[in-house]
Amino acid sequence: MTTVGLPQVAGQAARESLGAGLSFLWLELTNRCNLKCVHCYTESGPQTGDRDLLTTDDYLSVMNQAYALGCRKMQFIGGEPQLNRDFHRLLAASKEIGFEFVEVFTNLTLLDEETVRFARSADIRFATSVYSDKPEAHQAITRNGSSHARTIKNLKRLIDSEVVTRAAVIQIDQETAEIESTKRFLADLGVRHIRGSRVRAFGRGEDVMSQPTRMSELCGHCWSGRLCVAPDGDAYPCVMARQWPVGNVLETPLARIVQGSALTEVRATIHDTVWLTKVSAGRPADGHAAEGQPDDDERPYGDEGEGEPTPAECPQSCVPDTVTPVCPQSCDPLPVVCDPTEPETEEERFLEE
Repeated sequence: MTTVGLPQVAGQAARESLGAGLSFLWLELTNRCNLKCVHCYTESGPQTGDRDLLTTDDYLSVMNQAYALGCRKMQFIGGEPQLNRDFHRLLAASKEIGFEFVEVFTNLTLLDEETVRFARSADIRFATSVYSDKPEAHQAITRNGSSHARTIKNLKRLIDSEVVTRAAVIQIDQETAEIESTKRFLADLGVRHIRGSRVRAFGRGEDVMSQPTRMSELCGHCWSGRLCVAPDGDAYPCVMARQWPVGNVLETPLARIVQGSALTEVRATIHDTVWLTKVSAGRPADGHAAEGQPDDDERPYGDEGEGEPTPAECPQSCVPDTVTPVCPQSCDPLPVVCDPTEPETEEERFLEE
């Protein structure tokens, strides 16, 4: 992966106070995914687990360190997070540690009853992406022939179980009418939190957009107390900001990363060159819908201002809509890791489809 240099911005003293601390943590439980979406910023797929270096104990340590730093909101993401063999243990641990807001960002092609029951009892939230109300259009993006049926089936299960779930509709090559049709489809299913966004030039998105990665593609919100920890231990200011690493939790305590000059510099640069640029130009600080961090005051689909992000409210992408300032969800689905030496499971069969 190419590391992109940072532009120099003046005002070092002021920069050091921007977005200080840790208020929201993305924890990527694997880089594997049973889908292979054409725009995936992590370039995940069934065979992309070579960077899965963190052990369950490592993940538990990161969560405890984050909590000790005052972080109370987190999202499990991937890859497809449910592919991590200890997904249930890590999910339960997040609440035992004391996190007040916990969300799972998943493609929802996988969902067992134990997860549904625990999510309902422990107030775990879910987020997913639906690309079209038409199965063939959705599956052209996920590159999996049964993904639409499984995602919609499990989305209904969560809604019926009263598990708070949000959905993002990411515009790749769909017409605007199809995006609106998909939002209405989701609303009819009972999904109350629906956001829209566009593909970003990160990972496979570079090919989709026919342009290289650049910092201006970020939504601009990740200067404010966010941090992503990837399966290889690398830390980034945002799930999509992988060209700007700020440390590795296998080499450095989380507190030193959060308080370090590398993260301080990247956050300040994002604030100055992305956030302020959009705000001063009168443009909404948009979000990369589908991963991320929600907001408690997010308006349900159909209310005035639906889907139009502002500097204080934006789509689901990097962060859930219940976290302030409002921001989009991250990337997409959740993973489930299987041992090839064990008997074939339902999840393994999905990976082979």
